Amino acid sequence: MTTSVFAGCEQLSVDTSQGVVRDTASGLTWSRCLLGQVASGCLGEGASLSRVEALNQARAAELGDVSNWRLPKIEEFKQLFAFAPTCLAAAFPGSGASVAWSASVRSSDATDTLAFDFVKGVAVISARDSKFQVLLVASPK
Repeated sequence: MTTSVFAGCEQLSVDTSQGVVRDTASGLTWSRCLLGQVASGCLGEGASLSRVEALNQARAAELGDVSNWRLPKIEEFKQLFAFAPTCLAAAFPGSGASVAWSASVRSSDATDTLAFDFVKGVAVISARDSKFQVLLVASPK
């Protein structure tokens, strides 16, 4: 079942049966729940994974009719975070207090990676062996 989140958030199309959120402007498809949450309402805690574990889980993910899941870039997270908090809370009910892995690395030090803080809406510099949650994204085919 596909629905818009609510007035003011029409760009986000939530498909609860597939467990995805489509951003109709960017063409990106997002997993509605963090990896490890129960898909029916994004219940429970998202799994805390190292970056390598997150990359492997993203490649192996099977969700909805999408097969090209990956970790989001920081710029994609920031684009998503530009929506009103009420839009994000409705579209992604389990991610509000999370820090999630990104595909981005710190340009000045390739050994440092970046994660995204959903509370502050900013990139967080972290070591690869840190444990964070995972929200997946897929580019249009």
